[in-house]
Amino acid sequence: MKRFITSIILFFLTIGACLIETIFLNNTVNNFTQDINYIIQNANNKNIDKALQLANDINIKWQEQQAFISTFINHDRLEDISQSIISLKASLHQQQIEDFFVECEIAKSQLNHLKDTEFPSIQNIL
Repeated sequence: MKRFITSIILFFLTIGACLIETIFLNNTVNNFTQDINYIIQNANNKNIDKALQLANDINIKWQEQQAFISTFINHDRLEDISQSIISLKASLHQQQIEDFFVECEIAKSQLNHLKDTEFPSIQNIL
């Protein structure tokens, strides 16, 4: 009976940890997507200095979040996102606005792909 109770407790702890991870990742991706959209909005309004500061802030924020996220997600996908965030900042700094917009869309796409692939669904499990 003790083994059964222990198994049930471990089962619910595992389910709880998976739910917390999913909610955390979903919120993180949504926040970064909103931040990138805000940077795009500033760049469209020709407020390049503000957009550059925001791009720097998002880069720092991503580096902080990446350390924690990498404990439960494949590092390769996180490195690709890091590269895109660094590239969008560099493109903006060099006044290459078209490249900046492309890198923003790539970063948003990679973030959404990360969220989609980590969401526990039958398609992702099989």
